[in-house]
Amino acid sequence: MAKTATVSRRQRRAQLSAMGYLKIKNQLNPLSTEGIELRNSLRASSKAAKEAFEKRIMDQIEEQLAQKAESLKGTWKEIGYNDAEIEMLSEAFFTLSVKNKQTLREDKKAARKLMKDAKDSLIGRLNANS
Repeated sequence: MAKTATVSRRQRRAQLSAMGYLKIKNQLNPLSTEGIELRNSLRASSKAAKEAFEKRIMDQIEEQLAQKAESLKGTWKEIGYNDAEIEMLSEAFFTLSVKNKQTLREDKKAARKLMKDAKDSLIGRLNANS
């Protein structure tokens, strides 16, 4: 199994069965101390696996966004934006890329304002130089 692959419920059950946990679990009284401890330990290990998987996914998304932002910064530099304007544009990019349902409308407005300010600044600089 690949490092980034997720394990399905069927695969986890097969692994637990192969290790003998399911046979032990089925023989224990669910209300006994041993049954409760086994259930809690299995729940804790599943929770840890889920958190590790979610962290790995979030890291991959963060890395992809950072790579995309770096390529966009190069493009913006070629267009003629200065460092302050590029900073505004990258903030707008990240604001639009990471969506939060509660603040989606406000985030879009703020990002559009940042992009407009950066564009106006660029046009103002170009007109002043001409």
